[in-house]
Amino acid sequence: MNLRHFFTALAVWGLTLSASAQMTFTLNGITYGDVAECNSKGFTTVTLPAGTDLSGLITAVEVDGSSVSADAVTPNPTTTKLNYGELKVFTYNNKAYGFRFEEDVWFCGVFFSDCHINQGSGHDGTSASDMTTIMNNIIAMGQDGNKKVTFTTEGATNLVPKTSIIFCTGDLDQDKGNDSNDGKHTAFLNCTAEVAKTAGIPFIFIAGNHDFTPDYWTGEDGDAGVTYGSTGGSNADDKTISAITDNNSYWNNAGVFDENIQYFTGGSGNWQPSHFTFKFKDVRFYCANNYWFQKPYQKPGWFSGATYYAPDGIISALNTFVESHTEEASVWMQHYPWLAGSDCNRWWLDQNDVGKYKTSSNSSIYGSSTSGIAYNDATSANTLKKDPLSAIMMKAAGKVGGKVQHFSGHYHRFYDATYTSTVNGDNKVHDYTVAAPGNTEQTNNAYVVLFKRGEGVKEVIQTQF
Repeated sequence: MNLRHFFTALAVWGLTLSASAQMTFTLNGITYGDVAECNSKGFTTVTLPAGTDLSGLITAVEVDGSSVSADAVTPNPTTTKLNYGELKVFTYNNKAYGFRFEEDVWFCGVFFSDCHINQGSGHDGTSASDMTTIMNNIIAMGQDGNKKVTFTTEGATNLVPKTSIIFCTGDLDQDKGNDSNDGKHTAFLNCTAEVAKTAGIPFIFIAGNHDFTPDYWTGEDGDAGVTYGSTGGSNADDKTISAITDNNSYWNNAGVFDENIQYFTGGSGNWQPSHFTFKFKDVRFYCANNYWFQKPYQKPGWFSGATYYAPDGIISALNTFVESHTEEASVWMQHYPWLAGSDCNRWWLDQNDVGKYKTSSNSSIYGSSTSGIAYNDATSANTLKKDPLSAIMMKAAGKVGGKVQHFSGHYHRFYDATYTSTVNGDNKVHDYTVAAPGNTEQTNNAYVVLFKRGEGVKEVIQTQF
């Protein structure tokens, strides 16, 4: 259905026009939320979704709320040729109405992480009611015409940021989703995913170490890997991945993506961490649960433990995919940061807080089956995992200043740093670690990210909701 859009027209070239005069267009196939407008310099700029066909765009005209014949307007708006960037002046009853049509090349995303819904102050936990408020504030950003943040990027300085897509980079609620004793992340989903569905704004989330934990958890005698049980171990991991994939399926079916979500697997048939990719507004997003090198495993049985496998097949599949999509601007995310936090490297080595880790049953070029790695070994973390991953990421377009753009969580504080490969100094990853919304020093935290269609990240701003 066509919706009417009112664009305030200003006098140009000396023709008479009262301050309140308006020309009204009915636009073919354009819905209200897809159009932005800005009055300046004596004409109205109409910003349309990228790729909009201007031929036959205007189907009817009103002036000051009354229908007028398009033939009475000079030139006829329904038949005149419109070109992007060209000033077009329409006259009616000796009054002039100037318009310029432009393609919308900007969109905004919001990143938050580590909600730890109802988990308490020890984890910077956020209450379900507070998270619902934060989510509604994110969705409402810019809808009142006010700027939440001001961008400095050329061409976007006057943009009123509105939310096009939302991301959460893990640690969703209480450990293993046990916020309602069902392991299904019910509280988190109700105050985030369901709110986004109602608003019609895509929401993508990935798992953190509190949501998906196949390896050691903590201490010498802590949870030594996945176990068999009704709410713990591998069953809880199942429910976490199901929550993620069910949410992904919803947005796939909603048809909001340029190219639907697809998953990276090792091809071994083993239980997979379910990393994925999709394309939205001409930008490629790569999303990893915990991190790209999380080991897949064979689930335990009643009388046997889990069997762990090297992630090499998954990384190989990722590399193959990136090599066939090198022209696409890419944005990356995983739960673990590249540099933030004193224990950053042990996270990348699958170590718990005393250095224990699960070895894989098969060999790995990424060190998953290597015994004797020193606790929090920076050299091993870089050489085995960070350097190879940065080399893969560098193959895709969308870098800013030669740096891959990446987002993470886990650290609970804002942290903005660049990782430089120890193998190839040209391979650089700019990692934006987002603070937990429950962090009392930086309450209700998030990143507002300016994207440009086909180019990726253009600007990142810390803010609170």
